[in-house]
Amino acid sequence: MTWHQWIGLPHAFRADPNNGVAADCLLMVWSLLAEAGVDCPPLDELWFELAEKGEYKRLVSLFRENTIAVDEPEEHALTLFVAERSIGIGVVADGGLLYIHHARGVQWTPLEFCKKLRYRKFR
Repeated sequence: MTWHQWIGLPHAFRADPNNGVAADCLLMVWSLLAEAGVDCPPLDELWFELAEKGEYKRLVSLFRENTIAVDEPEEHALTLFVAERSIGIGVVADGGLLYIHHARGVQWTPLEFCKKLRYRKFR
């Protein structure tokens, strides 16, 4: 998997992490899932537009409409990070959570430190 090369890349909207310059969480997650052969819907342009406009409630609704809850984190499960002025999506990869921290960039944290998060998978 190429995700190891993304660690530390800074966040930038619509940035493909495979270019090695910066990463958008949506592109990062969909790229990882595609590389792993996970069946998921195509990445909808609407998700980018809503994120850029700060329409986080609508993004959360779209996420829930397209996913189902899982009882425990499992490989390729997803989680949303929602704050007042930001939103992000992370994915379970190799026993940890891959996500983008707005100050530190792409991070990977072992799942033992991510137990309180709620995880979902695509339908």
